[in-house]
Amino acid sequence: MLKKIRVSTTAREEAHDVTAEVQEVVAESGVREGFVILYVPHDAAAVSIHRALEEPEAPKLDAFLEALNPDREAPQHTKAALVAPTEVGVVEGGRMVLGDDQRVYFYEFGGPAERFLYVYVGR
Repeated sequence: MLKKIRVSTTAREEAHDVTAEVQEVVAESGVREGFVILYVPHDAAAVSIHRALEEPEAPKLDAFLEALNPDREAPQHTKAALVAPTEVGVVEGGRMVLGDDQRVYFYEFGGPAERFLYVYVGR
């Protein structure tokens, strides 16, 4: 099953917790055991699975990404590439397996914009 989640961003850089939307797609698919592929088809956006962020921390990647890529001409493209456009997860019991404190985040690096996150659930 393939679904597209719309993400409307309002700032140049921000992080959206899309865990609930991804879990909803997984549940809707009816797959009890399998895998989930997350894909962002935008050059200035990305997806990542990591610990839950407190609102003031999001998107706390700035200092790390600036150290790796101090180029101010096109940082949004490089930041998105460093975070990555894809994630792969496991489905068990009809849900995407995440650690107790893990969440799925959609990262915007070139907003505001209308974006999409593709979610593929398979066996």
